[in-house]
Amino acid sequence: MAEVRAFAYSALDGRGRERRGALEAASEAEAYMLVRGEGLSPIWIKPAGKAGKVAVGELRDRECADLLANLADLLLAGADIRTALSIIAARADRPAMQRVCQGLSRDIGGGEALDRAFGRNLGRRHQALASALVAAGEASGDLPGALQRIAQMIEARLKLQEQLVSVLAYPGFVLLSAVAAVLVILLVIIPTLAPLMADLGGKPPPVMNLMIAASAGLQDNGAVLLVAALALAALLVTAFRAGWLTRPFERLLLDGLARRTVSSVVYGGFSIALGSMLTAGAPMGEALRLATRAVGFGLARTRLETVGIKVRQGEALSTALGEVAGFPTAIVRLAAVGEASSLLGEMLTRGGLLEEEGALRRIRTVGQLAGPALIVCLGAFLGLVMAGLLSGIGQMGQMSIS
Repeated sequence: MAEVRAFAYSALDGRGRERRGALEAASEAEAYMLVRGEGLSPIWIKPAGKAGKVAVGELRDRECADLLANLADLLLAGADIRTALSIIAARADRPAMQRVCQGLSRDIGGGEALDRAFGRNLGRRHQALASALVAAGEASGDLPGALQRIAQMIEARLKLQEQLVSVLAYPGFVLLSAVAAVLVILLVIIPTLAPLMADLGGKPPPVMNLMIAASAGLQDNGAVLLVAALALAALLVTAFRAGWLTRPFERLLLDGLARRTVSSVVYGGFSIALGSMLTAGAPMGEALRLATRAVGFGLARTRLETVGIKVRQGEALSTALGEVAGFPTAIVRLAAVGEASSLLGEMLTRGGLLEEEGALRRIRTVGQLAGPALIVCLGAFLGLVMAGLLSGIGQMGQMSIS
């Protein structure tokens, strides 16, 4: 009798949601059949204790885009997919790239469907998108084009992240520098001057008196304040991980002062994903489901889920998108043009790209204005602090002379 072992698995249910669980079976093949018997589509099945890791290793986003782009080029050049993967693996510098190529080649050679093979090996971040576009590309006979589209979308995400970091880095550095300067004044300079001022018996200027009080408060309660700050940070992290603050935070971003920029980024990415899938030949219902799953904001996903329902009921996609709260009107108009011209996928992709570019321009503008504005405000604050400090020193000099 075969030994029964424990297996952990990850699978998609009929609505495209990931489900994880464990079961007992004599082999991985039997475990696969058991998961399929529950009406699920397995993503991976591994012996218990190893399910938290992807067997082939995780690629960085940049490496994933390079792999897909190189694979598309080799396929267009006439190589078969397993030969192309062997070439890429042989030229790879990192073991993770080699393991992913070997895993893809092994799965494809073992009869695994292409969409499942790519979804499993590219990692969780690109699982849904890769599976949908590969399946659509294979069905339409344009697998290299589908791979190129996935690579372009990953590159666009990386470009967005890099520009956000570059825009916010300068104001953040200025703010940290100012905070550090104030702390040095309060914790190093003021404690040196305060005893001298007390010995001379004079009354410090108001600003100097305020700084002396702040310095004494930091010295006396510094440990308590530090512990309180760390506890608050830990509480916030725990609350976000538990999901208690996620929905209010998302609502603040999607419906608050920055709603135009945030909506452009969130819904622009959704439109690019949906347009790419439709261009690759994916059915509307499947493309909507997978594009919605790829949206990072839970509140936005909830709002977009109604689109698929309305489209299945016969409503035009552009009309359904226009009824989503905060959805960019420019994308809605382009979607209507695409429906009228039978170029829906291209128009959605174009609209998403335009919205993301507009969001980046607004972020750059805010960043360019925030830096100088922050410098002026912090300069005025530090000038006030230094004026109080110098006036106190001047008063000490006069008192010592008299």
